[in-house]
Amino acid sequence: DPQKVLQGVIDMKNAVIGNNKQKANLIVLGAVPRLLYLLQQESSSTELRTECAVVLGSLAMGTENNVKSLLDCHIIPALLQGLLSPDLKFIEACLRCLRTIFISPVTPEDLLYTDSSVISHLMGLLSRSRYTQEYICQIFSHCCKGPDHQTILFNYGAVQNIAHLLVSTSNKVRMQALKCFSVLAFENPQVSMTLVNVSVDGELLPQIFVKMLQRDKPIEMQLTSAKCLTSMCRAGAIRTDDPCIVLKTLPCLVRMCSKDRLLEERVEGAETLAYLIETDVELQRMASITDHLIVMLADYFKYPSSVSAIADIKRLDHDLKHAHELRQAAFKLYASLGANDEDIRKKVSWGAGRHEKITS
Repeated sequence: DPQKVLQGVIDMKNAVIGNNKQKANLIVLGAVPRLLYLLQQESSSTELRTECAVVLGSLAMGTENNVKSLLDCHIIPALLQGLLSPDLKFIEACLRCLRTIFISPVTPEDLLYTDSSVISHLMGLLSRSRYTQEYICQIFSHCCKGPDHQTILFNYGAVQNIAHLLVSTSNKVRMQALKCFSVLAFENPQVSMTLVNVSVDGELLPQIFVKMLQRDKPIEMQLTSAKCLTSMCRAGAIRTDDPCIVLKTLPCLVRMCSKDRLLEERVEGAETLAYLIETDVELQRMASITDHLIVMLADYFKYPSSVSAIADIKRLDHDLKHAHELRQAAFKLYASLGANDEDIRKKVSWGAGRHEKITS
């Protein structure tokens, strides 16, 4: 009875939401092959196929072992086949599940590129809804690792297809589109040179990125925009003395190093700033006198805080995890700051000495 099967899948969905133990139990009981079978059967109703995709997506949100089990059952080809359906809700459910699988560290990114027609089809689906835009951009940004992937996405029109999403009414879509450009442009002159000349609604992309650097925007958006402009600058697409670098990008990244930011944001801000100024002495000088940056970096060595001063064990655990990353980011930025100028090196030495006195 199709109706009973549908109700069974819905019950399964309700049982596993937010319950990792139930997810693991279902996988052990062999639910995944059955769900995939129902998802791929043309005789299954669209509603049933959609519910199957939703349950599989929920299972993928569990542990890494869950994702491995799904991959072993060849879930990716089944979901990619589902994207050929004319039904938008089913397509969105398949994309949501694919997104969850591809952002897992256990999923090889190359699985997205085994069939070139997949990239082309995904580009075509970008116009279907804000959900397809959000999920596809997220898939692209997580699966773009290195020049080979950048070239494939670039050749299939990623820049042109994604650019207009930067002015979407959905903040999530704008953020995911921005992340796509940050990985596409990284150490890639071809992409960076192209981005400089792309216009959306009469505005060039660098101007749009600068708007996203403003303080009223979410911190993640500010950081990612700064990464885009940094990559374009390092690739030679934007001059190092351009106002968008000197007056906007550099001050934004220095701001991200302040102690009122989250530890993760401070790490990313310092590493991006180190990359921006690494080869340009004028940017190094400018950074060294912006907002007491050198003294600010001394604070990177204060983590983890003393155990006795922290009652919250979760906070201590968080500090311990990020202490190494903070120190590494600070050393990278110190190295970039002092790469070419003796006066800056003296300031860095003074800042480090001041830190040593404070900590001792």
